[in-house]
Amino acid sequence: MDTDRSGAPRELSSAAAGVDRAIDTGAALRRLRGVARKRSLDDGPAVRTQILDTAARLFYERGFSATSIRQIADAVGVSSSTLYHHFPGKQGVLDAVLTRFANDFVATMLPAVRDPEASPTERVRNAVHAHIAISAARHAELLLGHPIDHALSPAQKERWLRGKRDYHDAMRATVAEGVASGEFRVADVTIATLAMMDMLNGVRDWYRPDGRLSLEEVSAVYVELALAVVGVPRAEVVAAPGPGAGRR
Repeated sequence: MDTDRSGAPRELSSAAAGVDRAIDTGAALRRLRGVARKRSLDDGPAVRTQILDTAARLFYERGFSATSIRQIADAVGVSSSTLYHHFPGKQGVLDAVLTRFANDFVATMLPAVRDPEASPTERVRNAVHAHIAISAARHAELLLGHPIDHALSPAQKERWLRGKRDYHDAMRATVAEGVASGEFRVADVTIATLAMMDMLNGVRDWYRPDGRLSLEEVSAVYVELALAVVGVPRAEVVAAPGPGAGRR
């Protein structure tokens, strides 16, 4: 029988060495998986942002009901357990997507509508430009909140609606100020505000970057329409400067 220096059969020694190598390889793979998992959890904010960006796209493309947690995790390149580390479930992901957008939307719109150095006409003009711009840039997230808010719990839906109410109230205050100063001529401030908001919100349903008009052209048309709603003569609209220009 062929033996090694220890006297053990060489076949057994080779088999034992193979087992040792397999054990070492398995241990190395487990360490790598552990490092990868730890990295994914340590990079919390970056991974969370990736999850929300990817989920928004998949919810928009496939629909909320047809998108699974596993599909989101696979598209991000993390495990499902990592995704559950950041969110309690798919509804929690949807809530986070919509809350992030609502916060960003309000942070963009309220300064435009509440600018103390701008006249009511300038504020409406700047708000329209900002609304059209964010509607184009965040198209998927904006559309998500429109048809599937039924998937949210009452508390989640309330958070989503709170920002919309703040924006509406700020716009209504601007219209009321414009009426008081004589810039706007409307019979009912609330109805005029709702008409403007409905018109602006409708952009999300039809605007496409490859459409007949550029974003700037669409924005200019909507400025004219919004100011017409509050009774500003077209001649004044056409003669006025662009967004952010001119202070009283």
